Amino acid sequence: MNTRRNHSFVIGAVLAAAATLLTACDSDQDTAAAPSASSAPAPSGTAVAPPASVAPDETSTASASVAPTGKATAAPARPTAGPTTKAKVTSDLSELRITGIRAGKSVLIDVAGDGVDRFLQVGRSAVNFTGTGRTDSTMMALYPAAVSAENRVVIKPPFWNEEAGGGYCVADTAGAPLKLETCQDGKASQVWRVALAGDSGLFELHGAYGVIRVKDGRITTGEDGDTGLQVLPYAQ
Repeated sequence: MNTRRNHSFVIGAVLAAAATLLTACDSDQDTAAAPSASSAPAPSGTAVAPPASVAPDETSTASASVAPTGKATAAPARPTAGPTTKAKVTSDLSELRITGIRAGKSVLIDVAGDGVDRFLQVGRSAVNFTGTGRTDSTMMALYPAAVSAENRVVIKPPFWNEEAGGGYCVADTAGAPLKLETCQDGKASQVWRVALAGDSGLFELHGAYGVIRVKDGRITTGEDGDTGLQVLPYAQ
């Protein structure tokens, strides 16, 4: 009876040990079948994927995009164009070359048809054809008038235009004789139209009140008198 119990005990112990051994083996197999992912080498020929990019910190990005504080540098100012100066209008005198008229040249204005020296002269109170010689009072200079029409001149006696300023110009009057007055650009009484009298170089002077006519050395408002004039060089 005792022998049977001993056999049963031995058999049970053997079975228990075998069960324990089988359980341990199964556990080892499971552990070997699932190796750590971190230690597994990449297969040969397979590209290793780079680590995922870390998303930029929103706070850092926002800080970088904000303009730096402090005084901004102003853009250089664009150069401004200077004030434009309108060109002065002057009359074209190119057709008057035949007369010997040259802008600014000192000349005598003479009555051509009477055979006597009768030069335009600045007197004490008037301007008339009373001059008989080359003097400061008979020296004249013609300049283009400040108008767009052709063959328009102003007459400026150089002796009365030596100082700075507008100077003095010979002006037409409603009667006779002429007068000297302060020059004013474009003033009708100071603008003279030079009308060619044929191809001889003679000309007529037409003022605000009509053509200049000279009789016996005096300007007249009548219908008689000489109208043909000429310029002679002042310098001999």
